[in-house]
Amino acid sequence: MTDGASLTRAEYAKVRAHIQSLRASLAQARDALMHFKDDRLDRDKLEPAARRTDDLMNMFVGDMRDSTQGPLWVAEIQSGVEQVTNPKVAAALRDARVDIAALLHMIGPTQKNGAAAAAATRPSG
Repeated sequence: MTDGASLTRAEYAKVRAHIQSLRASLAQARDALMHFKDDRLDRDKLEPAARRTDDLMNMFVGDMRDSTQGPLWVAEIQSGVEQVTNPKVAAALRDARVDIAALLHMIGPTQKNGAAAAAATRPSG
């Protein structure tokens, strides 16, 4: 894993591409859950993940590059995605999980950051 502060320009482009793909997957999932009242709880579970994805995009597009905050936000996004089990959005969330895994690999905690940061990214269960 790479320290977020030491990413090259090409790596930043890959991170932004994964964030954009993640944003699209979450939007697709939320859109699929718009039409039925029974889906509202699952849609509401995805809202914080979508907001964090926007925060992550702003961090990697702007000048704010916090190598510790990025992995924490990705872990929050992962937690939100893992809460939704609605089969209507299984494909979109599967795509989101791929991007989350790639982001954790690219900007995740380094060996120096210890087990606490790694534990924050582990799914519970």
